[in-house]
Amino acid sequence: MSIAQLSNYAPLPTTKRGLTVHLSYDPKSDRIAYCNGKSVFIRSVENPHHNTIQFTAHNYPTTVAKFSPTGYYIASGDESGNVKIWDCYTSKLILKNEFQIINGRINDIAWDIEGKRIIAVGNGNEKFGHCFTMDSGNSVGEISGHSAQINAVDIKPNRPYRAVTVSDDSALVFYNGPPFKFDSSVRNKHTNFIRDVKYSPDGKYIVSVGADKKIILYDGKTGQFIKEVKSNDQNKSQNHTGSIFAVAWLNSSTEIVTCSADCSIKLWDVELNLVVKTWAFNLKTLDNYQVGLIVTNHYLISLSYNGNLNYFHLVNFEETPFQVIKGHQKSITASVINSNNLFTGSYDGRICKWNLNDKTNEIASYIQGDNHSNLIVGLVSNQDNEIISTAWDDLLKKFNNLNLAAASSYQFTNDFNIKLEKQPKAIASNDSIISLISTDNTLKLFSDKNGKLINSKQFKFELSNTLDINGNLIIIGNDDDNTLLSLNTDNIDNKLEKLDISFRSKISFIKISPNREFAAIGENSGKIVLYNLKEKKIQTNKWSFHTSKINSISWNVNNKFIVSGSLDTNIIVYSVDKPMRNIKFSNAHKDGVSVVEWLSDDVIISGGSDSCVKKWKVNFHP
Repeated sequence: MSIAQLSNYAPLPTTKRGLTVHLSYDPKSDRIAYCNGKSVFIRSVENPHHNTIQFTAHNYPTTVAKFSPTGYYIASGDESGNVKIWDCYTSKLILKNEFQIINGRINDIAWDIEGKRIIAVGNGNEKFGHCFTMDSGNSVGEISGHSAQINAVDIKPNRPYRAVTVSDDSALVFYNGPPFKFDSSVRNKHTNFIRDVKYSPDGKYIVSVGADKKIILYDGKTGQFIKEVKSNDQNKSQNHTGSIFAVAWLNSSTEIVTCSADCSIKLWDVELNLVVKTWAFNLKTLDNYQVGLIVTNHYLISLSYNGNLNYFHLVNFEETPFQVIKGHQKSITASVINSNNLFTGSYDGRICKWNLNDKTNEIASYIQGDNHSNLIVGLVSNQDNEIISTAWDDLLKKFNNLNLAAASSYQFTNDFNIKLEKQPKAIASNDSIISLISTDNTLKLFSDKNGKLINSKQFKFELSNTLDINGNLIIIGNDDDNTLLSLNTDNIDNKLEKLDISFRSKISFIKISPNREFAAIGENSGKIVLYNLKEKKIQTNKWSFHTSKINSISWNVNNKFIVSGSLDTNIIVYSVDKPMRNIKFSNAHKDGVSVVEWLSDDVIISGGSDSCVKKWKVNFHP
């Protein structure tokens, strides 16, 4: 057997309340770069769900990534103050250098036009930024003049080189160089935090934007204040009414684009003080705050607070984005496949439906309606193509496709919204009965039609955070003595049957085969035991190839193979007929594999702590 990755459906950029997300664009390869978790992702602009590259060398959450002018390298920073410089031109992603810049969060990075010098800025205890060469790390100047964290930096795109930084201290500092040294500062033009600063493509102007809703224009050669960019007295209503998070120049060097917490994006002519175009989102909610943007060869791409990447044409000027890239922002925690559709839930309560066979860019869609507000514990399906979900908000909910004409229009139903007495630990279904374990060691059985409670039983021992149900058979784990127990759905009050098997560590996952002949049981230690339910004996206990907690197990439809995902970041496929025959794919997901599912006889879907959904092809060699 062998396994190969087919696709990587990358997550959305990480956003944080009150912070600008600095996106980066390489016009040569037509790709954007951004951060999520401890990874940096590079996505094609035209084909955002194909050929995605993931860089995983950071040990702390990443904060910013910037292409070099040549497009061959990326400099990426993280919350520890570390900057890594790596080759992004090939898929090998070779790390060229890494430097500890400050002892705090890196907020922004800028390259000079030669691709030799870098300025990284952020929030450090001793200093707020540093200038250095990309190959040796030698100092090429000093970042000074600020009394608070620096939020953004930019370097003049032509000679003579200059640099500018903006900060929470409401000041813009101008530097001569290289070596870059303090020249002057402009204060009292902004009255609140300055979020972003950019040089125009010809170096003539500098523009800064901030939380005070102001747009300030400066001379690119001297750093001197020129004017505030705003609509005249008759058109004041066209100005932003919320904090401005980001700014970008068009190629004309007289037009800029700004995005704001007022859920709008505006195109300005800075010389005429004129709003040329406004794109406004209908719902004025936190999710629609626009916290980042980038101008590409053909599009304007803005970033919403909920992570959506919104595509606008720069020529046609449509009122709404012609394309929205959706997905997860947080770690994936649950999954289920129903009618060849994949549904995944994440740490923040978001549930996505994935159209994995679609050739278009509309791959992911959100479940509409009253969503969960916390970690999705589990997702199960029934024969009516409905999905039941439960989460740490102590709710049991159902969603389905109410509009059969629209494949993506799944939404929560209003008549199935059950408040649980205790936090759920695990959920499973046999297509008619939902079995659920809660934190008070209670097993509850619900009807999957109307959510009616069928039966309930509280145990005196600690139940595992997993269970499975197939037909009328339920298997649960006893964490007090690490044993396995079975009971019948027809009468769960009957005496439990203790299976002839014990484990060295706590049981972490249970999955019964489709034909009910076997059960695969994973442990916290990384071991998987295959138990023969018909003969009531251990089939094999030699599957000890994982080194950490088993998070997920899935059976192939022919009952011959299982796939497992673990906290050790690896995916392993095992053969039931030949127990010692297996194939491993190491480092499948940064910080651990959370879910695995068989999409077809030879295709696997996985999700992980890196918020990615990945597709794998298994080749069963004779």
